[in-house]
Amino acid sequence: MANERRLRPLKEVAHVVMGYSPKGDTYNNDGKGVPLLNGPTEFGPHSPRVTLFTTAPSRFSEPGDILFCVRGSTTGRMNWADKRYAVGRGIAAIRAKTNGEDTYFIYCCIRESLQRLLSLTSGSVFPNLSTGDINGFEIPWPETPVRRSIVHILRTLDDKIELNRRMNRTLEKMAAAIFKSWFIDFDPVVWNAVKADKPVPEGFAETAARYKADLSAAASAKAEGQDTNLPKEIADLFPDSFEDSEIGPIPKGWELRSLDQIAHYLNGLACQKFPPVKGEKSLPVIKIRELRQGITTNTDRATANVPTEYIVEDGDILFSWSASLLVTIWCNGRGVLNQHVFKVTSTEFPKWFIYHWTKYHLHEFQLIAGDKATTMGHIKRQHLADAKVVVPDHELIEKGSEILGNMLKRQINALKQAHLLSLLRDTLLPKLLNGEIEVDAAKGMAQEIAG
Repeated sequence: MANERRLRPLKEVAHVVMGYSPKGDTYNNDGKGVPLLNGPTEFGPHSPRVTLFTTAPSRFSEPGDILFCVRGSTTGRMNWADKRYAVGRGIAAIRAKTNGEDTYFIYCCIRESLQRLLSLTSGSVFPNLSTGDINGFEIPWPETPVRRSIVHILRTLDDKIELNRRMNRTLEKMAAAIFKSWFIDFDPVVWNAVKADKPVPEGFAETAARYKADLSAAASAKAEGQDTNLPKEIADLFPDSFEDSEIGPIPKGWELRSLDQIAHYLNGLACQKFPPVKGEKSLPVIKIRELRQGITTNTDRATANVPTEYIVEDGDILFSWSASLLVTIWCNGRGVLNQHVFKVTSTEFPKWFIYHWTKYHLHEFQLIAGDKATTMGHIKRQHLADAKVVVPDHELIEKGSEILGNMLKRQINALKQAHLLSLLRDTLLPKLLNGEIEVDAAKGMAQEIAG
């Protein structure tokens, strides 16, 4: 059956627009002209994030196009155009000559055969793909009904993956808002102080005034208001007054600590010193790049025989402290922790507590790293000691685990399922393209799994 899937060069089935960079003096950040893409720096999880514009665009992508990197170490990275962009010389825009379904089919074919395409790159230091390389690249091109069925199967899985990711982003925003309200803005403490008619520090005066107005309105209606939206059994776990500390007023009875006191920040290994051994199990190396992209495809590998603490498992908190500073929950399979990435753990506090506090301080760490005189900005151990956190009593942390802890578990489960669906999609893809699996059988499987 594989021989029924004849190959055709991309130029026969797709339009390929190779980017051309406008002059630098036409660039701006003020929204004048057309949004410009010069490379994958602007790429997001699905579509680009606009950061740059040009008043002299020359070549364009259209909505629904594949955005494909053709130059440098990021050659092969892809995104989807959600609007019309001016494309610079680092980007090619690819669209089917027929319809959007076939554009998606072409995207799947490129993703499946990416290594074969990358093998055409010229230049070992700065690889790039030419117009001829891309136009002449051959992909399977079965009959239209088969292409449509394959697209339906893969999109069913992709839609479920994206649904899980959207749910995860929603949970992340909700949890961050609750954490900030409780442990940064101290809203329940201000509420309790207003109810108890106790003084509130000047920095919380605006919130206190709003709460007083709410209480007054509730009293006039002969009903008790509760602007914090917290059940009484939770609100009562917060104190009703403040005390001074080195960072300003904090809830009375709470403890001030530093990040490195509530959690252990384990730096990774120089994994090139632990190469895979023939005949023994190896694992992907998790570097900053893997954290940014959320995948371990075509990455370096290391022996699995490293100390256990350097093995990354799904659900681990990872923090890249050099170059691209970011904090994430890893859910993309086991790997080996590389240097410049911390694995964040604690034997004293729950995962949600150390995750949100590390994430909260990320902005200040980015400012510290950005203040360096080098492009490889980073933070030092001392910055972890300087970053302060407030620690409530054990009872409130337990209650937080019921709410924020469970939300984090749901996030992790959504990420794990998205990863498993991605593995299934990537396993089915080559088998569908070469005819090894019948599309009707795969269609039923995909629909059952995706629900």
